[in-house]
Amino acid sequence: MKRALFAVLLLTFAGPRSASALVNYDKGSRAVLGVQLLQDSDDPTAYYYLPQFPRLAMKEDSTFEFLCLKYVDQAGGTNGGLFHALVEFTLPDPVVRKVEDALRAKVAGARVLGPVPLMQSIKDGEDGMGSFEVVSAVLSNKAEGGFTRSVVTSGRAPLMPGSKAVVAALLKQEGATLLWNSLTSPTSDISVAVHGYYEAAVEGYNARITADVSTVYQHFSTTTNVQRDYTKTQLRQAVDNLQRDGTLKIEVLDRTAGLGVKADDMAGVLQLVTDKLVELMFDSKTGWAADPQREAAVEANQIQGRQERGWFSSVFGGSEDTKYYTDNQYVLKNRRDIRQNKFILNLSKKSTIKVPLDTAGNLGGLYNAMGQDERYFRVVNLADAAFEFRPVYFQVDGDYIDSFQDALNFVTVNFRKNYPGKAPFTKAITFNRADVEAGKTTQNVAFPRLGMTTEDWTAYEYQVRWSLRGGPTVSVPASQDRWTKGSDAALSLTPPFEKRVVEIEADRSLFGDRGIATAVVEFATILAGKPRVMKRVTLRAADTTPTSKIALIHDKDSQVAYRVTWHAKNGSKEGKLEILDSDYLFLTPPETLGSTGTVAPGAPGVGP
Repeated sequence: MKRALFAVLLLTFAGPRSASALVNYDKGSRAVLGVQLLQDSDDPTAYYYLPQFPRLAMKEDSTFEFLCLKYVDQAGGTNGGLFHALVEFTLPDPVVRKVEDALRAKVAGARVLGPVPLMQSIKDGEDGMGSFEVVSAVLSNKAEGGFTRSVVTSGRAPLMPGSKAVVAALLKQEGATLLWNSLTSPTSDISVAVHGYYEAAVEGYNARITADVSTVYQHFSTTTNVQRDYTKTQLRQAVDNLQRDGTLKIEVLDRTAGLGVKADDMAGVLQLVTDKLVELMFDSKTGWAADPQREAAVEANQIQGRQERGWFSSVFGGSEDTKYYTDNQYVLKNRRDIRQNKFILNLSKKSTIKVPLDTAGNLGGLYNAMGQDERYFRVVNLADAAFEFRPVYFQVDGDYIDSFQDALNFVTVNFRKNYPGKAPFTKAITFNRADVEAGKTTQNVAFPRLGMTTEDWTAYEYQVRWSLRGGPTVSVPASQDRWTKGSDAALSLTPPFEKRVVEIEADRSLFGDRGIATAVVEFATILAGKPRVMKRVTLRAADTTPTSKIALIHDKDSQVAYRVTWHAKNGSKEGKLEILDSDYLFLTPPETLGSTGTVAPGAPGVGP
C-alpha cells in the first residue's frame, strides 16, 4: 500500500499572468546575440531588450537623418561647416526579430515584447531630464578663437519608442576640417551618451522551508503448518524492517536592510511555522514520526489447535491427547508500507529598485560608408544663385573731370535690372563737383541675381543724365523712355560731347613794344545745340609763363570759335570771330589799336 501526503502553502496566486513591463533584476536575464534581455517579473516567457547604444536615426525610406557639410565663401569672408544629426536609442526591427528567434531556441514560447521601459535622469539616478549629451573635443571648443561657433542639442534622451534626440553645430573653418576628417576614421570625435534608469523587481525577503519525512515499513513472513491426527509440523520465518528519513531545510534571503523593506511580519510567520513544523515532525504518537501498524506473521486463530473433547471423552477418556484439526497451511506475507510527508512554505516579499543605465555610441566610419552620397556629405558654395549680387562700377572719365569746374553740375546714372515675372531692381547714383573734387569718381550698383540661371543674368539697362551749368540736362539715350543695354562689370561715364584742349601762346616781347597790357581770348562752342561762350583766357604782358592751356567741350561735329580783344592804355581793340582750326593758337599783338574804347564781345556768329 502506498500513501502520500503533499502539502504546499503558497502566498501567491497560481496560473498564467499577463506581462507587467516590470523586469526582474536578479534572475531570468539572458544575453542573446550580444543583446541583453530582461525577464518580465510576472510572465517568465516575456522578455524586454536593452538597446546596446545610441545610433543614427533612420527614416521610413531607410535614409539616415544626418548631414555634414562645408561651406565656402568665394570672397573668403565666411568659411566653415555645419553638422546636424538625429539620434535614437532602440534596436532596428530586423535585429529584434533575429534576437527573438534565437531566444525561442533556448526558451520555449518566449517572446520579445519591446524595449525595457526607461526613464530620464539628471544625475545619480534622480528623476528628471537632461540625460542626453554630446562628447566631442571639436564641438565643445566654443571659446573665442575655438573651433565651434555654436552647438544646440535637444537635451532629452530618446528613451521612448519612436523618440529622437538632435544635435546641431555651426563650425568654423578649422573645426569643419577636423570634424570632417574624424568622420573618416573608425572612431570619430563625436560620441553620444545616454543616461537613464529602469525599474526592476528584486526580492527583498525570501524564506523557503522544506520538510520531507518518509517512512518505509516492510514485512516479510512465511508460515508452513501441517497437522493431522496427532501429528503437527510448523515452520515460521518473519522479517520486519522499518526505515525513517527526515529532512528540514530552511533557506532565508534577507535584503531588507539594504532595500529599506520591512519584513518583521514575515520573520514572525517564519518562526511560527518552523516551531509547528518541528513539533509535527517529531511527534511519535500523532505526528509524522508515529510508527506504522505492525504486521503479524500469524494472525490470531489463523491455525487451529487440537480438537475439543466431547462429553464422553472428557468423562471417560482420562488425560490422553486429542487429535489435531486437520489443517495444512502455507502462508506468505510480503507487505511494503510507504508513507511520505512533505511540506513546503515559501514566504516572499518583493521591492523595486532603480537600475542606472549609462551607455554611449560613436559616430565613426560614416564617411567611408556614406561619403560619396551628397545627401549626407557635401561642400556648398555660398555664391548661391539666390543670394548672389553682381556689382557694376561706374567711373567718370578722367578726361572730363575738370569739366565739373565750369561746365558740368552733376551726372546721374539711372540703373534698372529686369527679372522674369518679378519687379525690376532700380537704383540711381550721382556724381557732383564735391564728389569729384574729393576723388570720388567711382561708384557701384550691386543688383541681386534672384536665382536666374540663364547666361543673360548679368545684363542690365541704364540711363545717364548730364546736367550742364547754366544749361539743360542732356540725356543718353535722348528719349526718356529708352535705356542703354549693358552687361559689363565696369563702365566709363563719358559725356556726349567732344573735348578739345587748346594751347595758347603770345609774343610777350611785343606787348611792351606796342603798348599792349592785356589780351583776352574768348572761346565759343555749340553745346547741347545752343551757342555759348565757354571760357575766357587773359594774357598779360607781365606773365612769366609764355603759354596757357584750356579744355573746351562742345557738341560732336561742331566747331570752336574764338575772338581776341587787345587792351592798351589808350583803348581796346576787338578782333574778328574766327574758327579755331588748330589746337595751337599763337597770338601776335597788333601794331596799332586803330580805335579806342571798350568793346563788349559777342557770341560766336553774333555781331558785337
